Amino acid sequence: MVVAMILALALVSGQDAAPPPSNTLSDIVVQPLTNDPIGRYVGGVTVPGEHGRFAGQVARWDHRLCVSVVGGAPEVNAYLTEQIAANFRSLDIAHAPADCSPTVAVVISTEADAFAQRFATLNRNHMFSTRGEAVARFVGPSRPVRWQHLTRTDQRPLPQSRLRVATTRAIQQAIIVVDAERASAAPLDSLAAYLAFVALVDLPAQPGTGGQRTILSLFDDPVADQPRAMTRWDRAFVRALYRVTPDMMFGLQQAEIETWMRLNLAGSAP
Repeated sequence: MVVAMILALALVSGQDAAPPPSNTLSDIVVQPLTNDPIGRYVGGVTVPGEHGRFAGQVARWDHRLCVSVVGGAPEVNAYLTEQIAANFRSLDIAHAPADCSPTVAVVISTEADAFAQRFATLNRNHMFSTRGEAVARFVGPSRPVRWQHLTRTDQRPLPQSRLRVATTRAIQQAIIVVDAERASAAPLDSLAAYLAFVALVDLPAQPGTGGQRTILSLFDDPVADQPRAMTRWDRAFVRALYRVTPDMMFGLQQAEIETWMRLNLAGSAP
């Protein structure tokens, strides 16, 4: 239902758009609490969700992803869809068959700000759980790409360890809006890698990577220096994220991700 609405909105994104609210909040920037490069990276790209640092958990997909790209030229939509799926497969993350029901909607729009405002207004209860700060971050300052992940918290059997909790957090759906003009300078293969990373990770609105070279710097670097793919750090992080123990507390999950990242970067992870 949500994806059908996204497809409809993509066709009328420039029509009768509601003006953005004047009382929007500034984006929240996660400030990592460590001087360790890996710790800074992990701290800048992970969020504990609406439950906060002491009660929240990192989120990741627990079922096969299915990407649909709309709004661009047909050949662009098809190429980005295939390349995003190829990025998933390169990280051993499954993508559903071509006729799957989309769980990740990528909308390319020449009126991205208006589309984001309209989408947030119509989907405030579903995709944003009526949280005003989440809406404000999504419709906030113009940027080449913006995203929103819908997550759920699942109950688990009572844990036997004091390090475990009785919940896990998973991503259910994602909406990614690409500003056609602002993103036009990026090569399509680089954009596909960026969109794949954004789809896989429940990122803050303004992620920080501790100064590391990363696909997330695609729109910050000069054209000549733009990364063409996920970097070693990006790939090591995603692999670590999808190996982390799902029912631990957020701080312990961050520490485990850092450990797996070190092993991945050293080439010694099993």
